[in-house]
Amino acid sequence: MSGRVCFASPRTLSARTSTSFSSSSSSSSFRSSSLKQIKRLFFASRNANTKSTQKRRGRGFVFSASSSSSSSSSSSSSNNKNNNEEGEATSSSSSSSSSTSFEETILAVAKKAASEISTGMTIAVGTGSICSKLLDVLETEKVFDVKYVPVSTLAAKELALRGLAPVVDCEEALAIDVVFLQPNETAIYDGNIVSILDRTQTPIQPSIATTRNVLKKSLKTILLTEQFREYVGGSVPVEIEMENWEETAEDLDDLFLGDAELWRRGQSGDEQSHPMGGKNPFVSPDGTTTIIDIKFEDAIKGGRYTKGFVLAGEDCTPFQIQAEIESVDGVVAHGLFTTADAVLAPWGDGGLTPLFLRKGEELPVD
Repeated sequence: MSGRVCFASPRTLSARTSTSFSSSSSSSSFRSSSLKQIKRLFFASRNANTKSTQKRRGRGFVFSASSSSSSSSSSSSSNNKNNNEEGEATSSSSSSSSSTSFEETILAVAKKAASEISTGMTIAVGTGSICSKLLDVLETEKVFDVKYVPVSTLAAKELALRGLAPVVDCEEALAIDVVFLQPNETAIYDGNIVSILDRTQTPIQPSIATTRNVLKKSLKTILLTEQFREYVGGSVPVEIEMENWEETAEDLDDLFLGDAELWRRGQSGDEQSHPMGGKNPFVSPDGTTTIIDIKFEDAIKGGRYTKGFVLAGEDCTPFQIQAEIESVDGVVAHGLFTTADAVLAPWGDGGLTPLFLRKGEELPVD
């Protein structure tokens, strides 16, 4: 099958003119590639004019000392990589943080998260360095009469490895008391906790739809983050229906024309850097969905946009991007999450005193 899911920036137009996102069976439904190129060049030119004075900014949390080298599991390592895949967040740690290990800081966060769990609860747990530590704490402390809902296949394996049971499927749970997720990015927007989930592609692709189904049943959602950014941005994963997926991708492309590129994921992380998903594009185990990444990157300067996201050439909020994505038929779920109840992160005493920030609150001023 031939087709276009490549939403090329001006710097790659000449190399990709042939991938015009048309197929022999449905080419009449797509706009001509030449018109697309003209529109892209127009938007790129406008973006260059409106962003010429922008500077990259980032605001992060407290700990930055060799965190990725201290991660204790393969899932943790891949999550740390994706947390930083599009630029580093600025640290604001106290002078004692350099002597505090990464393991100590995330263990402190995990213990604080465990204190939110009580007997008789049904909890859901995702993957990542802090989520792994949380499961370690629960294995040690032996919290009884707790049911566990894995948010992913990797989470299910980690639960089994530690002997934490009973494990129930999301569909079997009437409600989930607390969901613990580790996002790839987290920022605070006027008291709203905003994050990007399921960006991590290795060792296996996530099920964004499963994450959303868990969140729908959640009575309380607590994010476990290693650091804060001033703005979330970069790549947003979107799970779409396999049937007519090219049309869905085309609609998303039209929404973000000149602002972002769309790339389809490969079956494994090794095949991710290809507009069509490489030789083996990702398809969900049941064959109903695939995943594309909307990559919000400055086509002129390269890298992240100053304030994370751009829409029609202007800075915008993640709430606007969320609304645009959800307006497209065929979208099943996406990685932008804007309704968390609280977030936990290393903070004071060199990261050993966790910050528990609730919705409606702002980050403390150092």
